[in-house]
Amino acid sequence: MEDLLFVLLVFVTLFFSVTTLILLHNRNHFKGLADYQKQHDTHSAQVYGSNLEFPPDYPLVSILIPARNEESTLPVLLESLEYQDWPNLEIRILDDHSVDRTHHVTRKFIERSRFHVSVHDGEEKPDDWLGKNWACHQLAKHAKGEILIFLDADTWLSPSAVRNIMESVRAYRLDFATVWPQQVMETTIEKAVISTVYSTIALYLPARYSYRAPRWIPFRKLREKVKPMFASACGQCMIFTKDTYQGTGGHAAVKDQVVEDVMLAKRIVRAGKTMRMFHGTDHLWCRMYKSGTEVFHGFRKNFFAGFGYRFLPFMSAWALHVAAYLLPPAVLVLAVGGLLPFPKSHLLFILSFICVLVPFLQRLWVSKFLKWPVSTAILYLPGVLWFQVLAVVVIRDRVLGTGNVWKGRPL
Repeated sequence: MEDLLFVLLVFVTLFFSVTTLILLHNRNHFKGLADYQKQHDTHSAQVYGSNLEFPPDYPLVSILIPARNEESTLPVLLESLEYQDWPNLEIRILDDHSVDRTHHVTRKFIERSRFHVSVHDGEEKPDDWLGKNWACHQLAKHAKGEILIFLDADTWLSPSAVRNIMESVRAYRLDFATVWPQQVMETTIEKAVISTVYSTIALYLPARYSYRAPRWIPFRKLREKVKPMFASACGQCMIFTKDTYQGTGGHAAVKDQVVEDVMLAKRIVRAGKTMRMFHGTDHLWCRMYKSGTEVFHGFRKNFFAGFGYRFLPFMSAWALHVAAYLLPPAVLVLAVGGLLPFPKSHLLFILSFICVLVPFLQRLWVSKFLKWPVSTAILYLPGVLWFQVLAVVVIRDRVLGTGNVWKGRPL
């Protein structure tokens, strides 16, 4: 038993060493829209004029918002869009069979907005489509813009957000971009769970590889084949050139995918298109869920889907997280209590202490980087435990064939 614990703790130490390196890597390559603007002020002044004016050929940007029962969230987003400093903007909202006052909210906005605003009534969903994918597909058919920006109804933007998105797209000559909003978390369950999900981006996904294949992989063809594995996206804010959206099949190509955002990103990279991920700190915000029930059902619907409904990767990730995040605290408690009857218990104490301290420091650093409350770092362990419970639930769902319901629709 002593040898097994030692080997496991050494493995976990190596695991946290790798995630720390990824975190440091992402500090330099997971750029924010605000970071981009700050670094390019001089260049922008030369191109656009000293007052950062835009060139005369403003491309039309289509803001596309699927809305189903969003009367409480949609007004905040629409109000933020009204103050955008990108002048050539159209706003299209799809009212997806809402049964609340979403329709009233959109009509009021049309009456006072300075932009062209259209509200489309959602068509009946085909059986082989998921609801949001179908809504986005309909919106894209109506859009007139050269650039399509899909926004979730629970997001909101700074006045310069669209401008900064457009500058980033132009500067990097992107076919596709995605922005991870700054997550607003108010309740304890939000801070524990949502921060855990979004920390995985900073800790496990080297952002640079989403737009450049890893050079440490031998052979160019192999690098290009592996590159889509690193592609990811956040459906809360996705930006396409219209040609790229249509050329890669758009939402029709992922019509039955719960994690359609990730699948779209992978298709775009496979097609040889350019993409980048940005974080939206200080420019784009989102409050995903407001109660424990919403958090549970929201992640229940896409937790297993994120692994392609494959048991082996799912169970492997589960085992890794148990070993990395739950084993060290358990060993540490036993060591402190003098309950490890091993000659080398002091060594196990040191390793377990390191493996408890490092993830806390990582989460503390992520919370500072992404401007989250410090309490999100303190709550990392409850967040991990919460997902262990959820893992059992989604496996049970899969085995028994019990489905999940989201916004009144079965998944």
